[in-house]
Amino acid sequence: MSTGAFRPTVRSARRVAAVICALEALALAGFGIYGLIELIRGGGTGTARVITESVLILAFAAGLGLLARLWLGRSGWPGTPTVVWHALLIPVVVSMAQAGQWLVTLALSAAVIGSIASAVAARGSGID
Repeated sequence: MSTGAFRPTVRSARRVAAVICALEALALAGFGIYGLIELIRGGGTGTARVITESVLILAFAAGLGLLARLWLGRSGWPGTPTVVWHALLIPVVVSMAQAGQWLVTLALSAAVIGSIASAVAARGSGID
């Protein structure tokens, strides 16, 4: 009964979720490092605030990097934190749209939809 139609497998859904989490981790790491570099160059408005923000951003980047790694393995639990993280990004998407930041809105919308859909498609087990 093979019609040749594309049916995403658990493995491909896990890869998509891993790629999205990894790209977000890289983006956040870049922002965190950028904040620290700006502070060193004298561009920060408050040393404590910039350090706190950068450390927090880098912590989230590490968490997303860990999720990406878990998606590539056989772990069965990265679905819930992935869905929660991306559900928390929905207000950010709305704010960016209201601010007219359409490129950011589109990128975040694609990440939210893609990762939640991938997590749902991969639910149940880390085994193919």
